[in-house]
Amino acid sequence: MTRKAACLLFGVLLMTCASATFSFSPLEVAKPDLGVPFIIYGIFFLSPAQGLIAATVLAFSREILSSSPPGALLFASVGLVLSCIFLRSRLYIESRYTFALVCAASVLTESIIFLALSLFAKGETKDAYNVLIFSVPDSIATGFVALFMFAFFEWTGIRYMDRV
Repeated sequence: MTRKAACLLFGVLLMTCASATFSFSPLEVAKPDLGVPFIIYGIFFLSPAQGLIAATVLAFSREILSSSPPGALLFASVGLVLSCIFLRSRLYIESRYTFALVCAASVLTESIIFLALSLFAKGETKDAYNVLIFSVPDSIATGFVALFMFAFFEWTGIRYMDRV
């Protein structure tokens, strides 16, 4: 239990450092979403409840660090969790490359959920083009970072009890 809490705390710390570092970076296009690999690993390799806890904690920390509308990132993260729970029995992650591909696709899914929320809540698609333009390089960067994060997760030894 302490390993899981330490891993989650490391995720929040990593997101905080990345947010502080990337705000001064001239490279605006590729900013990986460092919370998504923690959520995906929690859902597919631990349990859906632990994935939901990770998504909630990481979404609240993203809400604090961003200037998005209140609750929008939490809603997008919960939508990502629900879609991953649906795919949990249908998708088998066999290697870190598959894990990186799922993380990259999840960033795109989360962006689409965020845009749908903006459309349904406000009825506007003011910056939809910008979100779609920036989400593709972000998903590629997240997939690249997820390759190394999968090795970190395997190194910590946090595994599931039984696979359903």
